[in-house]
Amino acid sequence: MKEHDSKKRYLGEFYTPLIFAKKSLEYINKIISIEELKSGNYRIWDMACGKGNLEYYLDKSVYQYLYMSTIDKEDINYCKDKFKNACVFQYDYLNDDIELKDKIFNYKKIPNKLKSDLQNKKLNWLIFINPPYATSQVAGTNSKSKKNVSSSLIRDIMHKNKLGESSRELSAQFMFRINKEFVNSKNIYLAIFSKINYIKANNNQRFRDNVCNYKFVNGFVFSSLNFESTSKTTPFPVSFIIWKIANNYNIKNENILLNILNNNCDKIGKKNYAVVDREKLLNKWIKRVRNSRYFVPLSSAIKVKVSGSDIRDKICDGFLGSLMSCGSDLQKQNLTAIFSAPQASAGSLSITKDNFQKAMIIHAIRRITKVNWLNGSDQFIIPKCDIEGLSEEFKIDCVIWSLFASSNQTVSMNNVFYKDKYYKIENHFYPFDYKEVFSNNNFFDYNNEKRFAFEYLKNKEKIMTKESFDLLNSGKELYEFFYENIEKINLNKYKISLWDCGFWQIRKSLKDIKIGLDILDKIKLKREILRENIFKEVWRFIS
Repeated sequence: MKEHDSKKRYLGEFYTPLIFAKKSLEYINKIISIEELKSGNYRIWDMACGKGNLEYYLDKSVYQYLYMSTIDKEDINYCKDKFKNACVFQYDYLNDDIELKDKIFNYKKIPNKLKSDLQNKKLNWLIFINPPYATSQVAGTNSKSKKNVSSSLIRDIMHKNKLGESSRELSAQFMFRINKEFVNSKNIYLAIFSKINYIKANNNQRFRDNVCNYKFVNGFVFSSLNFESTSKTTPFPVSFIIWKIANNYNIKNENILLNILNNNCDKIGKKNYAVVDREKLLNKWIKRVRNSRYFVPLSSAIKVKVSGSDIRDKICDGFLGSLMSCGSDLQKQNLTAIFSAPQASAGSLSITKDNFQKAMIIHAIRRITKVNWLNGSDQFIIPKCDIEGLSEEFKIDCVIWSLFASSNQTVSMNNVFYKDKYYKIENHFYPFDYKEVFSNNNFFDYNNEKRFAFEYLKNKEKIMTKESFDLLNSGKELYEFFYENIEKINLNKYKISLWDCGFWQIRKSLKDIKIGLDILDKIKLKREILRENIFKEVWRFIS
């Protein structure tokens, strides 16, 4: 790949596919007719013009009212040759003519013609743009993290305005300056290709509240697979939306209904991208309990977290386990798991008997939801009916599905050393009466204890769905088989030393010696059947 193309990929600058550029003009002309654009009442500015794909199908008679700018000299030379009558100039929209003072703009680098038009309050404006999509990472998972890709004067101003993580997104920086530059003008339309982040992402709420003075006009959405150099394994929705900009508008009040287009630009449906208030997100459903005492933290099922800057090593009274639930959008669904000790993640919370049902519902819903390119930016939300409006059968379905899910990382371990102290980790998610699944009660020390999950499920058979009952019975068969073969198990490898072994320990240790695989397959099948039961209610939890 050429150095030029590599740079653009790094910055998230993807040339707009011509077929979608042409379609976007059709949507624009529904609002602003071609005759109106030809009349000279409008000026058009593309601040990230690239090779001019957006303007490719624009009527040539409109070029005299067209401004095209970008930071890249090679693109400028190309566009000057291609768009003869347009005003094409090299310009860094995120750094040029910007002062870190009360008056943001001090126009010195823009052409005089553009400066004059910006000062003409009688003119209408169409901002037509596909800004770069890159986001600078705070701390990447590898050496290729884009730490400085979004550094700019606009970012500094956004930081000063406390706009949070949106300042790391190049597209949000473009939108911020556009808002500051045009929000007080007469008649302004923003026609923008972009990811859905600014509409849906939890971290962008302050940006929406303070910058997005938008009224929805129309638009469409299509897959990122249509762009060259984007990931083929993790496609995302790209929107084209026309917004009316004015101080009295705000995006959070808008019903954003977009046409869904396939790869041929044919309409195949509609999709609502409603703005979700942060307080309605599913992760807010459980009020976090104050953690008051130290306990051993885990980075995985049996691995103790001993290093790193962010170690969560406290638990609350009545602690049963830890729910990892990172992020609120559907594409983060895999960052969901249950642990028997505090999990070293900012997205984790303590499970207690009071929030047990909600925690199991959150775990099941996040894991069961089917994610595709179109809904990946949708948010998990608190159901409008709340916990009281959900059937008991549904709640039990979620509990039993979670107990036998692969994301159930619960275990029991003894003599776990952490910070000069030894800890015992009990498995409160043990679902059976130990005496019923293991006849040789002398193998482990056992004092007739019962764990919370067993107590919760006790006497609930009458309100249990058949699918839950079948999975629970298959689980019982697995536990019985495990204990029958306990002497074959590599106990040290999976740190098995207590009677209340975790589902993770049981399935991993059996797979390790390749026994009980038929029962594990049966559990997987029963779990998938139960999954379909729960999936019928998923719609309540997504917006």
